[in-house]
Amino acid sequence: MLKVLSTLLAIRTSSAINLFFYYFQRLPLIGKVVKSSIYARTDLKRSAGVLVFVVLFLWSFVSKLLYLYFFVYWPVTAFSEWTRTHDPLTLFVHVFVLISLLVAGVSSANVLEPKREKYVAVKLMRMSPKHYMHAALSYRYVVFFISYLPALLVFVLLLQGTVMLAVMLAVAVTGWRVLCEYFHLKLFERTGTVLVKQMAIVWTVIIVGYAAAYLPLFLEKLPVVQPLPMHGLTVLVIAGLGTWAAVQLMRYRHYREAVDATTKRDDPYLNVSAMIADANKTSVQAQESDYAEETLRREPVEGKEGYGYLNAIFFARHRSLVRRPVRKRLAIVAGVGIIGSIVMVAMSRILPESPQLELNMVFSILPIAMSFLAVGEATCRAMFYHCDISLTRYSFYRDAAYEHFMIRLRKMLGQNLQIAAVVGGALTLLSFTSGGDLLQWDTVLLWLSIIGLAVFFTNHHLFLYYIFQPYSTDLNVKNPLYFVVTMVVSGICGAAVFIPLPPVIFTSFVLVVTLAYLAVSAVSVRKYAHRTFRVK
Repeated sequence: MLKVLSTLLAIRTSSAINLFFYYFQRLPLIGKVVKSSIYARTDLKRSAGVLVFVVLFLWSFVSKLLYLYFFVYWPVTAFSEWTRTHDPLTLFVHVFVLISLLVAGVSSANVLEPKREKYVAVKLMRMSPKHYMHAALSYRYVVFFISYLPALLVFVLLLQGTVMLAVMLAVAVTGWRVLCEYFHLKLFERTGTVLVKQMAIVWTVIIVGYAAAYLPLFLEKLPVVQPLPMHGLTVLVIAGLGTWAAVQLMRYRHYREAVDATTKRDDPYLNVSAMIADANKTSVQAQESDYAEETLRREPVEGKEGYGYLNAIFFARHRSLVRRPVRKRLAIVAGVGIIGSIVMVAMSRILPESPQLELNMVFSILPIAMSFLAVGEATCRAMFYHCDISLTRYSFYRDAAYEHFMIRLRKMLGQNLQIAAVVGGALTLLSFTSGGDLLQWDTVLLWLSIIGLAVFFTNHHLFLYYIFQPYSTDLNVKNPLYFVVTMVVSGICGAAVFIPLPPVIFTSFVLVVTLAYLAVSAVSVRKYAHRTFRVK
């Protein structure tokens, strides 16, 4: 197994080095220093292999530290003033157990995970699936335990816990995840179902699990699962089951079927890039009914001219692509608001002290919520595939980028403001039915924040589209700057959850940033889009 593990690590380090060279070449100015011939320098890769291995190993530890800090320790300490019933250590264990054991146990399975490394090792290098899985799983969970133990020690001791508790949690999470690996494998063997690919089930578990994990941070009367995992007998049972599952995984004889199920999409006789391109194009296909003459007559295109007429025709002929995401979001948000309000009314009649939705608690999650609810990226992809992929080849169209940018901004603003109105209405209704007061200053601030965020994300998606134009002709996104800006904005939205601001400051910040972003976008598109808005 050591030889297989050595080959496996060589694949990983070589892939990491190639990935570094690929993105370095795409950096402005300095990227041209690295020539494409460097990919063939096997001597250089061998020399750098040890360094890359050390970096990858250290990253497994650093990633655990970051994960525990941002998803467990920071929320617990940041919201400690709302948790008068439970101490921070109790909440830390509660959150960690629910998202690291229960949620991750369902949503993650290394044995059935589609990976390029698995395809290269088994399909291209003809490595035995059994030997590959033995090496991959052994390395995975040895490093998993070694990296989790010091990370847990840091935060458990910071919360006045004991070394034994950190060790128990590290043993429990490792044993449980090994047990879940075996469960995923047996489920596939008996039913042919790859659970991690069942998006409805996985996302339901993620949403419910994270809600159950974080709710005690806001509502002090909710129970926590901390006493059970902190009991020595529980950890002993989980460790025993994990050891038994590890033995069963080593004895398992049908890894070939499991590996084939996760690598057949990468069949060497198929063009993988073409398959990805076909999948991307399928996502932007319009319905035949959109092109019917009677349908076009119903759209308000009369009296328009120039780029206004062009965009009116586009939105008329691709209504299924443009309106369907909006309608789905409106239906989901309205449904959640109505059902939640009914539940609140029922609880107020059944329970003597039912929980109340405080609007000042909602502000911190608005950026993440609106980033998912606001439509933009899918619309930009559709505009590129059905319109801009041809027109951006002409200089007159690129020179008029600012004009059709503003037309599209107004159109997309109308869609996202509809979503914002329903979100605001749903939250206001939930607050009212849980005993809140409609005539309060926080309600006004909430609506202003939601509207500001809707405008921000509308402008954000369109600005990135015109300045970076990240789509290739196959609709793949390969622009590293696009990813960097997207990650920065997503990180700020995530940080807002753990750095709660007073409603007045939060709303003021959102409105100021939104107005500044609009001004920067307008100036940048007018000045640079004639060069950046093009087919790549």
